[in-house]
Amino acid sequence: KILYCTRTVAEMIKTVEELKGLWAYYQKENKVKKPILGLCLSSRKNLCVEPTVSSLVIGADIDAACNKKISGWTAASERCVFHDGYEKSRYTLPHGVFTLDDMRDLGVEHGVCPYFTIRRAIAEADIVVHSFSYIVDPKVHGVIKEHTNSRTIVVMDEGHNVDDVCIEAMSMVITKKDVAMAREKNVPELTAAVDHMKATNRERLQDEYDALVNGLALAEMTQRARAGGGGGGGPVEGRALQLPANVADEAIPAVLRQSNLFLKLLQTLADFLNKIMLRVTRTHIADPLTFLAKVREECNIDVKYLKFATTRLSLLLQTLKISDRYKFRQIIRITELFEILLIFYKDDRHAQPGFVVICEPCDPTNPLVHDPVIRLACVDPSLAIRDIFEKYKTVILTSGTLSPLDIYPKILGFKATTTRSFNMTLSRKCIAPLIVTRSSEQADLLEEELTSSFQTRMNPAQQAQVLAAYGNLLIDLAQVVPDGMVVFFTGYQYMSEVLLSWHSTGLMKKLAQHKLIFIETQGVQETETALQHYRRACDIGRGAIFMSIARGKISEGIDFDHQYGRAVVMFGVPFLPPTDEPLKQRMHWMEKCLNIPEAEYRNFDAMRQASQCIGRVFRNKTDYGIMVMVDRRFALVDKKSKLPSWVQANLKQNTNLSVDAAVSVSKSFFREMAQPWDMQKGLGTTLYDGTVLDRMGFMKEGEAPKKLTARVNEELTPEMARVLMEVHADRNAEEEEGEVVMALAPPAPKEDKADTRATKKS
Repeated sequence: KILYCTRTVAEMIKTVEELKGLWAYYQKENKVKKPILGLCLSSRKNLCVEPTVSSLVIGADIDAACNKKISGWTAASERCVFHDGYEKSRYTLPHGVFTLDDMRDLGVEHGVCPYFTIRRAIAEADIVVHSFSYIVDPKVHGVIKEHTNSRTIVVMDEGHNVDDVCIEAMSMVITKKDVAMAREKNVPELTAAVDHMKATNRERLQDEYDALVNGLALAEMTQRARAGGGGGGGPVEGRALQLPANVADEAIPAVLRQSNLFLKLLQTLADFLNKIMLRVTRTHIADPLTFLAKVREECNIDVKYLKFATTRLSLLLQTLKISDRYKFRQIIRITELFEILLIFYKDDRHAQPGFVVICEPCDPTNPLVHDPVIRLACVDPSLAIRDIFEKYKTVILTSGTLSPLDIYPKILGFKATTTRSFNMTLSRKCIAPLIVTRSSEQADLLEEELTSSFQTRMNPAQQAQVLAAYGNLLIDLAQVVPDGMVVFFTGYQYMSEVLLSWHSTGLMKKLAQHKLIFIETQGVQETETALQHYRRACDIGRGAIFMSIARGKISEGIDFDHQYGRAVVMFGVPFLPPTDEPLKQRMHWMEKCLNIPEAEYRNFDAMRQASQCIGRVFRNKTDYGIMVMVDRRFALVDKKSKLPSWVQANLKQNTNLSVDAAVSVSKSFFREMAQPWDMQKGLGTTLYDGTVLDRMGFMKEGEAPKKLTARVNEELTPEMARVLMEVHADRNAEEEEGEVVMALAPPAPKEDKADTRATKKS
């Protein structure tokens, strides 16, 4: 079984579509050796076909509505017909590859729920495509783990994101509003529901007891009448019948009999967190053991029982027949907080635990308002992923921006058994990365340098000069670049400052004369709408510019291929915010436990984000575009060396350009790209057909790897010949146990006879 993990739904959809096309080609060429089943595992939001539920927008609302319709206590008229059809028909998927759209169509056609049909089919599936959450998030990873074994192959695409995904899955934030809702609404409502259930069960049992007694009394009276005796027993209905307490307790589930104490415990925990928030006037940091000791001291409880609080609360909600668990999300998050603390309060592998508890007087997103928050910050991403390395023999991390290689095994806590890199093969120079460092050719003047550093932003005169140069560069590029352009800023605040400055100086009006302007916002629906109109403007030839931010939705998983992205511009180096306390704690932990200096990690993280942004413009072999990085810091060795190898190979001398020089290089590039290009010229270097593959020996089964050298022809480059021979040889190599890391980076040169012969022939 193969588990193919990626980050976004868009990437999952693309992967399954590629797999479906590949499978169709296998069938067309009669290369199918065994039928396969390929699935895309996703949430209810992407799979639900019930009209009243699928019409909702927010995922939490969809989950709550779905749970309500499939609960066993829901009336038949209000139940989901597709889930009932799934339960009754026991429909099984045929062999093939199914996208999300295919599953929805099958669900409507056969009257079954696509969401639960996929979950049932996981056990029989050969390839399952899903998000990282299903393998690193402890709340949902059981969906996959129970259907896999050690021989399962795990492929993590977009591997440069794995550590951030692990941190997000293991961290949480509890706000003052969450604590207030838990204290004032969640616990009181649960208490009322428990009391109501107790009363209902007692009344129900009392009625059953009355019926039983009356039935016995009536039978006795009838027997006496038949025997000729008097029926002087009196009317049983008029008697005050009381149910024995021990009988009533047996009728009430055990979790309800103990629920009063459990709910008092939840109330105590919520009150404790509320007291902390009332006392917080500055940032406090505590390790898990210290925080738990404080809980034991102030609440006078044995904290070891809190490890099972989440499971116990879930059972209580089920017993109370509460399907809308989202309504009680605040108290659920509080129990999850203590559960994680008790599970990971110590780590024998490192000198410090992998979690810290941070109490802050205000939310970092709004530092001017006193709004206390409690953060459970995970600083060790390996906590979420180490079970994967322990269970599965083969784990592959792959990415086009997995650079530098040596830092990932340190951060994720594994030892790479195999590291392989591949160069990008291009038959023409179809990408042009540029680094713009100054606004004019007067290189000796420091005030001409372009940067978005904090010092520059604090100097109004320098800031105005830099923003004006940014705007002039963008206007000049808009007149040169055809179709679509994507512009990235370091954050929402900085993007707002730049756009406001451009608007006040009239640069935005000038820019709009050349291309339409669309802006990414923090609203998901607004951004999706803007993206649709942006693509429409590119399709009709009007051209458009999409303003977005690094680390946003647009920078991950959204492709701007062909006319949708002929140029990408990165304004500033996307460093993480220096005042973010969880980030400071994480870097402190890495420096102490992993010997990774803070400056090194900051540079590494900033450049991988920049690489993701500029990589949006080049998505396939026939694509082309320019990548403009506008900041003098990009030209520094510690930044430039962390760019992917395929970017560095095309940078050449374009590392210290002025605005005018960058526009001139762009003009020359697009003039060259406008020339006719015969794709057949790429055969043997960037493209392959059956003839070339047969000449290389890949169309004949059982051919020895050594024969590949004899089939090297003029169309095959020496580098590709070496890579193909190595891959061909690896097919017959013995399978190694352990983790496998696959990455794209400059390969180590190898001198052998095969390379020499190939070089001479070419």
